[in-house]
Amino acid sequence: MSIESLPDYPLLKKLAEALWRNETSYQGAAIMVGSGFSRSAASSGDINSKLPLWNDLLKVLSKDLGSDPWGDPLRIAEEYSSYFGKQALKDVIEQTINDPAWIPGDLYGSLLKLPWTEVLTTNWDTLLERAASDIYKPIYSIVNKPEDLSSSRSPRIVKLHGTVQISHNLIFTQEDYRQYPKTHAAFVNLARQVFIENEFCLLGFSGDDPNFLQWVGWVRDHLASHARRIYLVGALDLSPAKRKYLESINVAPIDLSTLVRHLDNHDEKHREVTKMFLDTLQILKPKDSWDWRPTSITRKTIPENEISRVHKD
Repeated sequence: MSIESLPDYPLLKKLAEALWRNETSYQGAAIMVGSGFSRSAASSGDINSKLPLWNDLLKVLSKDLGSDPWGDPLRIAEEYSSYFGKQALKDVIEQTINDPAWIPGDLYGSLLKLPWTEVLTTNWDTLLERAASDIYKPIYSIVNKPEDLSSSRSPRIVKLHGTVQISHNLIFTQEDYRQYPKTHAAFVNLARQVFIENEFCLLGFSGDDPNFLQWVGWVRDHLASHARRIYLVGALDLSPAKRKYLESINVAPIDLSTLVRHLDNHDEKHREVTKMFLDTLQILKPKDSWDWRPTSITRKTIPENEISRVHKD
C-alpha cells in the first residue's frame, strides 16, 4: 500500500500546501514536536536504549512513591513534587532523560530543513537545538524561556516546557499546567498567534498524551472557531470512536499505521511513519518557476526519397 492511497492523504496534501505556501489563505505551517519524535529519531551508543516517554517517567516516580504507575501522570508528578520537593522531581527528570547521552539522527535534519514558520516543542531535551546547529537553511533562533522571545525572530525553536540543565523549572505537574498561562504568558500569546495564523501539525504525540490533551484543550477553550485545523500525525491506529472524538475537538488525524502493519516493533513503526511523513512533505514541494525542462517532441524520420515522392505527388 502506498501513502497516496490512504484515506488521510488529502489532509497531508493540504498541510503540504500550507507548508510550502502555495495556498494563499495560509501564512504557513507550524509544528509542535513531542517526545515520541525524539524516541524515534535520537540514538545513543546502546542500540537497546530508548529515550523515556511519559510512562517510563511515571514508573520511576511511582516506584519512589510506592503508588500505582498507571494513574494520571500530572497528578503523580504533583504528588512526587509535594512529597520529595520540586528540585528532587527536576533531578529525576534530568537523570532519566540523560540528555548528553543522546545524539540527533537523520530525521531531525529532515524535519528542520522544511520551511516551518515555527517549531514548538514540549520536550525537555536539547536534541532539536543541537540538530539545528548543523542546519544552514533555515536558521533557527532558540527560545528557552519567555524572555528570549524579545531577541529572537522566526523561525524559532521554542521550548514550551523548559530545557534540562537550563530551565529552573520544568513543566510537569498539575500545578505547573494550572499556573502556565500566568507564569508563561508570553508563550501562551505566541502559541495563540501561531494557532490562528498557521496550519498546525503535532508530531510525536499520541491521542492520550497529557501534553496533547492540555494544548488542544487550551486551543479549544480560548480560540474556539478562530483556530485553524490541527493535524495529528503518526502511527495512530485509531478506532472509529477515537477518530470521531479527535475530529470533534478540531483535530484532523493523519493515521499512517496501515503502512507499517508488517512491523512488530512499536518504536520501529513510529520511526518509519515519521520518515514517510517527512519524505512526503519534501516530495510535495512545488517546482520553482525557473525549474523547468523543455518538452522533447519526437518525430518519425522520413527518408529523402520518400520526401521527394511526396512532393512530386
